[in-house]
Amino acid sequence: MKKFLVVLMWIALGTMGVVAQQRLVNEVKKEISGLTPTVESYKNSLKKINKTLENEETKDKAEPWWLAGKIQYFIYDKILNNKAAGEKVNSTEAGLALIDGYDKFVIAMKKDSVVVLDKKGNPVKDKKTGSPKVKTKYSQDIVNRFIDHLVDYSAVAGDFYMASDWDNAYRAWDIYCSLAKSDWAKKKNKAEPDSVVGYNRFFQGLAAYQGKNYDQAVEKLSNARILGYKKKALYDTWIDALIKQRDTIYLVSVAHEAHDMLGAKDPRYVHILINHYLKTKNYKEANELLDEVIESDSLVADYYDLKGRLIEIEHGIDDAIPYYKKAVALNPEHPMGLFDLGNALYNKAITNSNHRSAEAKKLYGEALPYLERAYKLMPMNESLKNILSRIYYVLGSSKLDSL
Repeated sequence: MKKFLVVLMWIALGTMGVVAQQRLVNEVKKEISGLTPTVESYKNSLKKINKTLENEETKDKAEPWWLAGKIQYFIYDKILNNKAAGEKVNSTEAGLALIDGYDKFVIAMKKDSVVVLDKKGNPVKDKKTGSPKVKTKYSQDIVNRFIDHLVDYSAVAGDFYMASDWDNAYRAWDIYCSLAKSDWAKKKNKAEPDSVVGYNRFFQGLAAYQGKNYDQAVEKLSNARILGYKKKALYDTWIDALIKQRDTIYLVSVAHEAHDMLGAKDPRYVHILINHYLKTKNYKEANELLDEVIESDSLVADYYDLKGRLIEIEHGIDDAIPYYKKAVALNPEHPMGLFDLGNALYNKAITNSNHRSAEAKKLYGEALPYLERAYKLMPMNESLKNILSRIYYVLGSSKLDSL
């Protein structure tokens, strides 16, 4: 008899717990339906409902999660209304409410499925699938709120980005892009075109890059390009991220695409491709590319400097020097052009004559002004510093002490 009473007592206590938690849920529902809610009153209600999300009696029910998400959306809307009324508001707080509201709603939707029962209490089966039929109570409301706040996710992502909050900017853009291409948006004729989503994916990738999450940056920038966003800023960021990843194969592929898309607008793309061709000893491709870009823009010093390096590998220093000189003539402050020209003259001196002969010293004298100008532009270049040291030493220059 005592054991029976104990069991009844535990059942009663459990029932009381369920009732208490449900009472709290109902209390919150009543609070947020008030006529004059404020951000603070919503926050108080949120604290209450959050307790039910941790309680064993209610954490697996959809309603508390739905309420929590709804309150977060209300907080966002209220902050936005206050801003429209001229009040000073916390944009970060608004954005965080919108993101957390989304997360709460997603959980609510996962829990929002009730098996349909017949009069005898048995599950009703779907005639097409043979699986038990389920019905939802909150999911349609959640979907409506998602789509009504679709563009808000892009807006708060921009706010986070401007505040250098890269992680939350990335997250908000991810939610926006996912919703913008969802079946829900399509059914309501609110799906965004690829061009708009691609633009947002680009900024999502940019946020990942700024946060040093290069894997994510590469993925999202690739997504943006697939969706049709092919601006120079995308390729430049994409290339930088791949360099950080040290993904040479993908880097060359993207640089090739960037060059094909943008032509000779940026010598950087050509640099990447030429360096690849030189490493793989694909001199034919390298020559063809350099001849193409020199023909399209004969005023870019970079292209002549690269052509000089290629000629030096294939035919030697004497044939390369005119190209280096052309690069320096086009841009007297071109660091690598100056270095390559000075280095070529220096190598000619030590290769073709005694390094202390009059002929060598003459070539050192020719090389020196180019190397000194290059050193001012690249003071951290150890190879350049070493060459200057050797020349100063041979010439007996007091400048050796200044290096």
